[in-house]
Amino acid sequence: MTDGGISIALDRADRALDRIERALAARPQDKGAEELRAKVREVVAELDELIRAAG
Repeated sequence: MTDGGISIALDRADRALDRIERALAARPQDKGAEELRAKVREVVAELDELIRAAG
C-alpha cells in the first residue's frame, strides 16, 4: 500500500470511529453498547497491525 493509500485508509477509519462514537453517545448505556465498544477496540487493533505491516 502506498503512503497515499495508507493515509486514505486512516482517514476512512477515523471517520468510521467518529460515526460509531456518535451512535453510541446517542444510545442509552446498556450491555450491548459495552460489547460494541469492545468489538470496535478489537477491530481498530487489527487495523493498526495491518497498517504497521504495510508500512
